[in-house]
Amino acid sequence: MFVSKQMNKEPKCKPSSVITTSLKMWYKLSKLVIFFFVFTTPSAASSRFNYQTAYTDHCASFVPESDPEGNVLGPPYQYRHTGYYTGGGSGGILSPNSSIDFYTRSIIETKVQGLFKLQGRIRFPRASTYHFVGNSTSNKYGSASHRRSSIAFALDGFWSQSSGKLCMVGSAYGYLRNVHSVLKLYNFMNSTSITSMISGTLESLMRSENDPNDFEPISILIFPSMNYQYTLVSNKSENRSSSGGSDDSNPTSSLKMERFCSVLSSEVLNHEFDLKYSSGCASAKNCTPLAVSDLPRVMSLKAIECLEDERSLRVLVEFAESNSLWYRRPFNPNKTLVGEGSWNTEKNQLSVVACQFLDAAGSWNNVRVGNCSTRLSLKIPAIWTIGNTSSIVGHIWSNKTATESGYLEQITFESPQDDVGRVLIPGLKYKYTKMDKVTKLCPRKKAAHDKANVYPNPFSYEMRFDVSAKNLKGELAWGSSVPLSVGNQFYQSYWYSTVSTNESSVGFAPVSSPVTVSYSNNQSNPYNISYTIRITSLSYAKLGNVSILNDTQIFAEGIYDETEGSLCMVGCRNLGSKNQQPTNDSVDCDIVVNFQFPPTNPSKKWSLIKGSIKSTRKKSDPLHFESWDLSSASSYLVEERRSIWRMDVEITLVLVSTTLSCVFVALQLFHVKKYPDVLPSISIFMLLILTLGYMIPLMLNFEAMFANSTNRRSVFLGSGGWLEVNEVIVRVITMVAFLLQIRLLQLTWSARSATGTQKELWIMERKTLFVVLLIYVAGALAALLLHTLNWRKSLNDGSITAYPGAGHQQHSHLGTAVKSYAGLVLDGFLLPQILLNMFCKSREKALSVSFYIGTTFVRALPHAYDLYRAHNSAHHPLDESYLYASPVADFYSTAWDVIIPLGGLLFAGIIYLQQRFGGLCILPQKLRELGAYEKVPTVTEG
Repeated sequence: MFVSKQMNKEPKCKPSSVITTSLKMWYKLSKLVIFFFVFTTPSAASSRFNYQTAYTDHCASFVPESDPEGNVLGPPYQYRHTGYYTGGGSGGILSPNSSIDFYTRSIIETKVQGLFKLQGRIRFPRASTYHFVGNSTSNKYGSASHRRSSIAFALDGFWSQSSGKLCMVGSAYGYLRNVHSVLKLYNFMNSTSITSMISGTLESLMRSENDPNDFEPISILIFPSMNYQYTLVSNKSENRSSSGGSDDSNPTSSLKMERFCSVLSSEVLNHEFDLKYSSGCASAKNCTPLAVSDLPRVMSLKAIECLEDERSLRVLVEFAESNSLWYRRPFNPNKTLVGEGSWNTEKNQLSVVACQFLDAAGSWNNVRVGNCSTRLSLKIPAIWTIGNTSSIVGHIWSNKTATESGYLEQITFESPQDDVGRVLIPGLKYKYTKMDKVTKLCPRKKAAHDKANVYPNPFSYEMRFDVSAKNLKGELAWGSSVPLSVGNQFYQSYWYSTVSTNESSVGFAPVSSPVTVSYSNNQSNPYNISYTIRITSLSYAKLGNVSILNDTQIFAEGIYDETEGSLCMVGCRNLGSKNQQPTNDSVDCDIVVNFQFPPTNPSKKWSLIKGSIKSTRKKSDPLHFESWDLSSASSYLVEERRSIWRMDVEITLVLVSTTLSCVFVALQLFHVKKYPDVLPSISIFMLLILTLGYMIPLMLNFEAMFANSTNRRSVFLGSGGWLEVNEVIVRVITMVAFLLQIRLLQLTWSARSATGTQKELWIMERKTLFVVLLIYVAGALAALLLHTLNWRKSLNDGSITAYPGAGHQQHSHLGTAVKSYAGLVLDGFLLPQILLNMFCKSREKALSVSFYIGTTFVRALPHAYDLYRAHNSAHHPLDESYLYASPVADFYSTAWDVIIPLGGLLFAGIIYLQQRFGGLCILPQKLRELGAYEKVPTVTEG
């Protein structure tokens, strides 16, 4: 009798019972986490609001209730009404005197004729406090907003069509769900016109002075939308000519503006216009359509509704005494007109008939609309000339004669003549009108061209710059010089165009400077060019007898010789008051402006732009002024060149990183070719992650990474076009890396599927996939939870950054968080391989050292660069986007820039130990010993 041991052949992958036990623990933990999230949500603990009792107590005597019966009336009975409110107190949840939106969601017939049951919502957008930061050169202001979330109430109630009364009760949404209120409205009619105004009140049902969520009663004024009829304007009234009401000098316009509402709502209605009065307007009598004592200085338009097909709209015309921000200005019916407007497509002209709010003193319950004698005409000029570069102009008058009560002297208005928020519509042109004078005052030098020096491209960013000014008396001033047009092209870095690449989009896309214009560095013909020069005095300086203590603008046009770097122009300035209509005597065009640009050769020593502003008038002329010497602001140009240097470094790093990725994948292919037996031991999920990391940028069109930067940066990069060349190179190298990665994935898959002996590896791969996905999902939930908490905290403390006109901020931040988390997954690409090695207790050298160390280095390099960039790059508006280590593509901060590279090195170290000592080598000794008993040898007696 003897005992013999018959050992089965050891498979390629040996499953570990220790890991299986851990897997079951992970599964139970996941169910516990799901249970926690489901049963601890705030909604489970929310208190219910007794609608029936609240309506009986607060509304039954105002509008009786009845049982619903009949059909649910959907569109067109679902409307959005806009309006304003006053009151609410200073310490409650409602900001005093702000806007509201009232939505009727459903209207249901009841057993009582003319009585309807309504469901609706009233929303209170929170006012935003904006402040602007920037410099006088770029005029590109970064606008920061302290914005709190809006408040909304879900309401139910009844509406009496015959009396026009409406009463609803309900509760607020979200964290204010325990705040209950009652809404009462008057004159809520089925058919409305401009004279119909809905008024009413909203009161809290939980009056408590100590409750921070409480608010005092508010008075509401709403502009109705139900079956609104335009009665003041029509298509026929577009061509009506009134006294001063239309400009027939240019009956047709070359502008191509197809989307009427998008242009007006997004640009025209967001402007603040400077009002200009005739010389006889010393007081408000006959000089303003309002019943006020002081002359308003600015005007703005706000849309109530806009009808694209009918080319009609309803607007509020708001007046103010100072240039305060229009979106922070509270609604004041005594300083506001309400009107109807129609659009003349041929002339690109808006004609408005406006009415006054009457009986607006005190409570708004008695406010009515009347006295519709005011007329307003607004036009978008098709041609700009020197000193006339407002993108929007217009005038206000009345249909009364000079002997009638209510007569109004004509008022003109225009948008500010700077490049902040300009409207650029296809077909807009600039006409040079001073070139004959320029030819006489700016004789061209006939000296031989210096081919060794290269001067700024006329379309480059270097053509706009800050200046410091000084005269012979030592008086100092500070200013900026910004090109307006170059040749027949507009120089524009930050204007806005009505052209959209997406027809369904109603927003406006920034138009880059027209760098696509072809030109030659050997061109001998100079460029026609126009400029806006703004000078602000730092002392009590004067240009002649005109003080420049506050602000002076000089509009200039002339010629720029790129071969000499010389710029010579004739300038004009307005001598009149800002709010006075200009005359022939109030404009001084006897000014000559010169600038000399330094060479841009990299080998040349950097120097400042030099220039001067001179008056060509005789010294005896009262408008003559002494010459001012100008020089560019050195700090800004230094920052600009630093930004260009940073871009060069980032482009180089992109090329190096992408090339190294190709090299390391190729080395791994050589490794598996030399040792084909290790192919089945490579994690397919790891290879899939890396493959997606190359594929997604290619699918989304890699130029999207460069789009924003190219449009902005190429403005001051000159003509190079080299950025686009490098973009193509990077895309080609990325494609090569993607194909190599696909080849490695295909070889691994084929080796795994070649024979049936690798079944255990597929089982372990599925287990790896399950655990990895569980970790990824848990991490994603943690990231989203942290994002949500930070978002809510920002809403509460008012630290959210917003931009005027920007919407859906939370979705944007959420998308950024998802993209960053995807980058974090790529950083930890070795995690699936580590888990597969543990499941299989493998010590196969599946990955070459060059592959996992090199790829880890490539993923860590952006974080090392981000650390360097954070401590050395200049913080400047030019540094607003990145070609490498973009914060959108991964988690970047001082902490993450240390944690992620260290984590990558840790994973690489684990792979090295596993391939040398076995997959379980990183586990404690006791767990490894448990794994040794997972299989008992077969004993056969013979």
